[in-house]
Amino acid sequence: MSDIKNNDLSPDVLNDVDVENELHKVPPHKPSVKKHKSKKVLVLAVGVIVIALVGAVAWYFFGSTNSKTSNNQTTNTKSTDGGETIDPVIAKIITPTTGEVWLDKPIKIAKQGYFSSDESDDEDRTDYYQVGSREKNTIIMTSTVGIGTTYRLFEKLPDGKINYIEQPNPLGVLSRQQRDDISQPLNPKVAIADDVHYDSLSIPYRLQIDDKGGVVYMPRYETIGSSYVTPKDSSQNTVKQTVVRQLGRNSLVKVESTNVETNLVSIGYIIKTPMGTQIAMRYEPLNPEIDNYRWSVGDPWSSGSLKSITHGCNVSNVSVTMANSLTDSDVQRVGTSDDEQIIYEFKDLNNTLLKKAYSEFKDYYNNFTDNYDSYKAMSLETFVYDHGVVLYKDIYGQWLVYVRDEYAPSYGCAKPVVYLYPTATQTVSVKVGADVKISDPYYNPITGWKAVANPNGQLTVNGVNYDSLFWEGPGQGIYPNIYEGTVVKRQDAISTIKSQLAQQGLNAKETADFVDYWQDKLPNQPYIRLTWFNTSQMDQLAPLYIVPKPDTVIRVFLDASGLDKPINIPAQHLEAIPRSGFTVIEWGGLLGTSKMVVD
Repeated sequence: MSDIKNNDLSPDVLNDVDVENELHKVPPHKPSVKKHKSKKVLVLAVGVIVIALVGAVAWYFFGSTNSKTSNNQTTNTKSTDGGETIDPVIAKIITPTTGEVWLDKPIKIAKQGYFSSDESDDEDRTDYYQVGSREKNTIIMTSTVGIGTTYRLFEKLPDGKINYIEQPNPLGVLSRQQRDDISQPLNPKVAIADDVHYDSLSIPYRLQIDDKGGVVYMPRYETIGSSYVTPKDSSQNTVKQTVVRQLGRNSLVKVESTNVETNLVSIGYIIKTPMGTQIAMRYEPLNPEIDNYRWSVGDPWSSGSLKSITHGCNVSNVSVTMANSLTDSDVQRVGTSDDEQIIYEFKDLNNTLLKKAYSEFKDYYNNFTDNYDSYKAMSLETFVYDHGVVLYKDIYGQWLVYVRDEYAPSYGCAKPVVYLYPTATQTVSVKVGADVKISDPYYNPITGWKAVANPNGQLTVNGVNYDSLFWEGPGQGIYPNIYEGTVVKRQDAISTIKSQLAQQGLNAKETADFVDYWQDKLPNQPYIRLTWFNTSQMDQLAPLYIVPKPDTVIRVFLDASGLDKPINIPAQHLEAIPRSGFTVIEWGGLLGTSKMVVD
């Protein structure tokens, strides 16, 4: 499944405005020419007093009040407790001046008809929620399922008129194309309000995490977030979440999940909004662009960028990866970033994490039959010389691990296959929340697939018969972490997979199709770790939207990792739900593996 839209990694502040308040000098008083010294002194004294008075007045009106500041500046505005100073932008988030009042929890309401009923089916794919009010207006949020889920805000006026709130956060940026696209799905009765903003949602582009100075970044584009689902592991245990800062009704939350196979910790930050959505914040303590790094060890001319070492087949990775087991004695200084941050690499070429990163890089490119000969022949020493893995210690004392993008395997959610089994022959619409790169039959990114489906699973799309719908590409959601699984010898992998697919409810044909595709794509190491993601996890990574709504959905997805020796990992409990009514089955897997094994 596959790249997020907040790929602009510049730390510059959005809408940075510097306003200078200049006090113009008062023209000196020009006295009449007199020979009397006392009169000159008197006039001079009056002039000085006038200048002083004008200066005092100017200071009162200009100096003592808050001048306009850029989004990342902090001015001397006293907090409500008389203690620390608060940025005026943050002060308005905490105490809005724009009049909005949010409900404690969104209330689902009937469809309101804010979208046109064209071939995009936006109205059919939209749910409506009452989320708050502003003066006498009702604030309504819509949730439209497409490639991912799009959230919008509207206000319903007392006279029944409807306004679409184009920019709830005035600090966000709407491109010309986005502005042009906004009106297309809207019902003509809906007006576009480009002058209504909400202080409580005006999160600045650059936001300080805490007093230590850590910073996270908002997406540059206008957004009120995506679906908030409490992060859970495959055993449905809640992933660690810590509220690190409260901003009025918004919470800045640190999310940490530990991969039990690797001991690596994925760290990310989100803003939980008053509407119940979440906005993924970018924690970027190190500039990933390495063109201007200064290296004292290894290749001095390396270029490109760095990325977090753990990843899956999702569009974006907003987190960093921390190595809990790494100590100062394991590393050596090798250079500095363009902003003078110290960069490290491993001292020992036999470090397990380094060797695993190298072997996965080689395994990935060895799968290509053509080209990439230099990568296939690359030694570990050259991999290290080229800064294949880079380490950085942030202000929290966390050792963060990065891999050079050029040497990072590019993973995709490989061949998810969808089977449709309606109770009677009918037309079915299928859309997936993913950046679909390859499909069969052709997947329209706007309308998805429309198939005539039969109870025996046979499908007809554009007059051609199929037995399933196939797609590949990155999902738009969060790739699950690894918390459990099954470790088997490679020669036992296929029999184990067949057994585990049956445990999850797949029939003989579906299992045979899975094995036929995957048996030659499993890792070649002596042992393989098998972990299955279930329907709820896949619904977060790449949600399916199917009309009419099915009665039973079973989605299974394999994450397999090659191991040189067995490891201890909690056993995974697999179970099937009964097939009843209109049933949808989907299977897929991660093409390649991105998990670093640490002793």
